[in-house]
Amino acid sequence: MMDRFGWTLGLALALAAAGCDGGEVDVDASTGTTDSGVSTGDAQTPEPDAGTTDPDSGTTDPDSGTTDPDGGTTDPDAGPPVLSCSMGTIRIAEMCPAFTACGGDEVGSWCYADVCMTKEELLGPVLMQMGVPRDCTLDEIEVRSSSGMIDGNATLTGTMLTRMVMSEATGTFYLGPGCKIFTCRATEAAINSALGSNGMATCRDEAPGCECDITFNSTVNESDTYTLDGNTIVTGSDRRYDYCVGADGNFRFKEDASMRSGSGEPGTQTLLPLSP
Repeated sequence: MMDRFGWTLGLALALAAAGCDGGEVDVDASTGTTDSGVSTGDAQTPEPDAGTTDPDSGTTDPDSGTTDPDGGTTDPDAGPPVLSCSMGTIRIAEMCPAFTACGGDEVGSWCYADVCMTKEELLGPVLMQMGVPRDCTLDEIEVRSSSGMIDGNATLTGTMLTRMVMSEATGTFYLGPGCKIFTCRATEAAINSALGSNGMATCRDEAPGCECDITFNSTVNESDTYTLDGNTIVTGSDRRYDYCVGADGNFRFKEDASMRSGSGEPGTQTLLPLSP
């Protein structure tokens, strides 16, 4: 369902690049910009004499030009309700809440609220890609700190999904000697090459490996068709997402990346109903 989730696998791509000597890693990432749906009110300009009072019938609503026979004023036209999403969080944790696909009514508009992933979910598939040295394993990488924000929404109609998401994340990682390219400065250069214009890294010596601060930013605005296969959303581009609309009314999903090449979207993503 969700085709790109940028910063998460951007970090994974960067870490994998630190372990490869110039090899490319196939990474499918994902994230985009929120359209808050903010609407302006009625901008109509009243006619010069539209706000006058009829002595026998009461006051006139300047915005609508209609008269209340009882002398009261009518409410101005406020326009459509304003829809918006609050900022959500992205986190890497040792353990994330258990997820079980349960299906449910996915149709509606949803706000990103939380993305939780373990180090294994984030990095495991990437470290198995061609070009990553055998010595660059999960045990060689330590997530020392991480923080991130995600701002966006997804709309599902029953046949079409649209997602607009923006994300920003930072993390401090220790890369062991198995993921180090000669020097920490060379490792930093490899990570920055992998990130391109979507982020940056700063690495410093911490024998026998390197400590690296990595920042990643991403935006996505995309649409795709989809169908339901039991408790799984299957997109027109053949992505599969197990999902559950729980008793709390929230929408959670997790990609089944075993059905496709690449590493997919890591972790469990939680969205809340978008409401006025």
